[in-house]
Amino acid sequence: MKTRFKFQHITYLFIFFTTANISLVFSQTSKADPKDAQGWFGAKIKADLPNGWGGSTDYQSRYINNFKSYNGSYITVGVTKKINTFLELQADCRLALVQKGTYYRGSIGVEGTKDFGDFDFGLRMLVQNQLQEFDEVYKDNQREGYWRARFETNYSPTKGINIYVSTEPVMKFQGVRTVDNWRNIIGLKLKIANRTKLNLYYMHRLDYAKVSYDRLFQVAGVNLDYTLKIKKSNPSGHYLISK
Repeated sequence: MKTRFKFQHITYLFIFFTTANISLVFSQTSKADPKDAQGWFGAKIKADLPNGWGGSTDYQSRYINNFKSYNGSYITVGVTKKINTFLELQADCRLALVQKGTYYRGSIGVEGTKDFGDFDFGLRMLVQNQLQEFDEVYKDNQREGYWRARFETNYSPTKGINIYVSTEPVMKFQGVRTVDNWRNIIGLKLKIANRTKLNLYYMHRLDYAKVSYDRLFQVAGVNLDYTLKIKKSNPSGHYLISK
């Protein structure tokens, strides 16, 4: 059954973008002007598999310098495994083709979730290893490690609408500071078709990677999420796509 947009949906969209309140006068960051507005746009295909397994493929393009400059493409392949009703193991690999070079990143972690009425609460812990290959001939490749802790709250005021907020410090092993950057997100997911959701979000990202000054990145994001539910048919044992 298709979900039709009503006046209530438009109201939620208005509240979301009003809350985001991104300043469009930002430019590429520097010590004199350490702020930037960015746009992240992508699409994701997720598969819910039998026996608690899951998989996903995600593509994202990012624009920086007040949305004026294309920074690159990010391709992520992930897998998940449900341990029980509360815990899920997660792992993914990401390839980033960006202005400064090529990034390879691997992540592994666990997420716990618990619902209370219309609210869902989650805590995700990740460890990441990243390798950067620079385009400059005389610049050595760089390997870095991070660990992250994200707390997220989801609220569904009505069917087909989900509002979420999250906060996530990202720590770098042997970094200049304990916290490399801190991401705060408010988002809105709308069911626009069968198995399809539109994910709109705003990220307020504080960056502490520089020694002499801090940076602020404000991100407007749009993602299209499509989910396939694949189940095993008994007694034939064939795998079918659930409606």
